[in-house]
Amino acid sequence: MRIGNKLLGLLLATTAAIVPACATSGRAVVVATYEEPPPAARAEYVSYRPGYVWIQGRWVRDYNNRWRWSSGYYVRERPGFVYMPGRWERRGRQYIWVDGGWRTQSEVSVRGSVRF
Repeated sequence: MRIGNKLLGLLLATTAAIVPACATSGRAVVVATYEEPPPAARAEYVSYRPGYVWIQGRWVRDYNNRWRWSSGYYVRERPGFVYMPGRWERRGRQYIWVDGGWRTQSEVSVRGSVRF
């Protein structure tokens, strides 16, 4: 086997081990950064589905480096957990995507007071 193939195999194995850990930690997995902000989120009309949570769609870049809307989808609820949605963050002059993820209900706190 050539050295190039060995390096490629090592790179793929390392990526396969690291990416799932980062994706579930709720921290930003920086695949690419953009100086141009994404467009405003689109409104998505969804209906209530017992036992499921709606994951909001988001803007992504396509192969032509243009913004493309990726529609939302349903996932099964996880008892004792709350889904925290992903978001675009501005860091300096760059915009990065911070993945959403599941948090235990004890990790979620509501700040401020709510008045009715």
